[in-house]
Amino acid sequence: MPGLRGDQVALYLKDMYKAEREGYQEEDTRYNQIFKVKNDTSGAGDKITQILGADALTRHTTEGQDVNFRTPVQGWTFLVKYHTYSDGLSFTKEAIDDTTKLGNLLKDLAQTWGIQVRIAKEEMAARVFNEGGNLTGDWVFNGSHTGNDATYGDMPYDNKPMFNLTGNTRSSKGGGTYYNSVASLTVTPANFETLYNLMTSTNNRNERDQVVRNPADTILVRPGADRFKAERIVDTTLGLPGGELNDKNVYYKLVSVIDWDYLEAAESAFFVGKKQHDGFQFHERQASEIRFFRDEKNLGYKASINIRIGVLIKNWRAWVRGGTSA
Repeated sequence: MPGLRGDQVALYLKDMYKAEREGYQEEDTRYNQIFKVKNDTSGAGDKITQILGADALTRHTTEGQDVNFRTPVQGWTFLVKYHTYSDGLSFTKEAIDDTTKLGNLLKDLAQTWGIQVRIAKEEMAARVFNEGGNLTGDWVFNGSHTGNDATYGDMPYDNKPMFNLTGNTRSSKGGGTYYNSVASLTVTPANFETLYNLMTSTNNRNERDQVVRNPADTILVRPGADRFKAERIVDTTLGLPGGELNDKNVYYKLVSVIDWDYLEAAESAFFVGKKQHDGFQFHERQASEIRFFRDEKNLGYKASINIRIGVLIKNWRAWVRGGTSA
């Protein structure tokens, strides 16, 4: 196989893309169930400036009363950086010449890349939850990119941890104070109710501190024991686990259960929230790009893959956390 023709390279690339997709789809992903995925992105990152919009309506007390005109108020600034992930392999001229089934080798390689792409996306998305209580922040929250520096560095947009405790409250633009994490909780009916109420009855406010609906539809847990506990809570029609009464289970089908292997066991946390909330976005800036080409310096060949992805957090109210600590 003394060198490959252009049509052979094109055929190998086509097969590699197909194999990469097959590897990616071998297992269901959770990041796209939890985050709102956006593909229509461009540039090194994105910047969004929140406009708080209209204030509360004024009730007229006299006939012919003038309308009170206000200038729109700027809210928070949200930034997202698109991180590049890549991998590559080199093949010597001799290895290519002596390989009788090069196509199979490249397809097998591409399939494993598909698996690694899936893992990279899952790990980045889960990092928002695993590092959400970090008091010094984490790189996944830092949206600094060319021409736009994040004011708070590795912290979310309001300079508070993604999941903050009662002793470290965050403030809205209206001056209200809030938290979205309760330490040391385990998955029990009472603790589920605590988190559900925190999200839907306490954090159901906008940046002006006006009451707005903030529904929850998901309990997010680790696979195994926590999943079984969560399913008993929300899938039992009568009574609650461990109880002897046949009263109606008020939690029945209130939310659905999602288990996620990428939640860290060390954190021992579970979450209640709204899946695919617009405030939790996963940006797929660039889908997998695979290259296979000849290196004229040594007459060998190189194969590579790269993707670009990022996380944009626009609303901390989308999820609440139970368990662990800061």
